[in-house]
Amino acid sequence: MDKRTKAQLADALLQDEVLQNAFAGVSLYHTGVMIHASATEAEVLEARRMVLALNEVKSQLRRYVTTGAILTKKDQDREHD
Repeated sequence: MDKRTKAQLADALLQDEVLQNAFAGVSLYHTGVMIHASATEAEVLEARRMVLALNEVKSQLRRYVTTGAILTKKDQDREHD
């Protein structure tokens, strides 16, 4: 899959309301585990890992979109030269 296609698909995912709601739900659940008074150290550590992993997925999707935007800008600049 080329970078522009990947960027378009990543952008669509980032704008997808269902996916964003799922991300928010997962994040909320695991944040709740981390602040729950009766959570064990292992549960807090696992919840932290889950939140970090979720954030990494979101960051990767944003990087794909940024790469696509850079390629599009380069193409536009070449057309104007």
